[in-house]
Amino acid sequence: MQEKKSGGYTKKILVVDDQRSQLKLMKKMLERIGYMAVTVDSAEEAEYILRGEESFSMVITDLKMPWLDGLNFCKKAKILDPNLKIFALSGFLYDFDMNELEDAGFDGIYEKPISKAQLAEILNADIEKT
Repeated sequence: MQEKKSGGYTKKILVVDDQRSQLKLMKKMLERIGYMAVTVDSAEEAEYILRGEESFSMVITDLKMPWLDGLNFCKKAKILDPNLKIFALSGFLYDFDMNELEDAGFDGIYEKPISKAQLAEILNADIEKT
């Protein structure tokens, strides 16, 4: 669990998914385990945000989205910030080549659905490394 600073969270995570129900679920889970979640429903919007001045501890993105998918979003985001931690979370992992996902620069690849406990374990282990 992340320690809360006065009035806020210590770590901010950008969540990208074209399904609003998934965004609501992820936001709720992340906030319950002590993270601030910023949610967007397209990779294009996420890329725009990453080009701005706002900084994030990590990004969690769906893979299968219209227009710009999670694979190509990861490649673009890593060009903007090679040190940014990016995790894929998808219910359609079988539609992607795992080597291609790893080559894109993902720091972790996970299958939906994910429990709050699993999410906390993944994030806390990775954030402790940063």
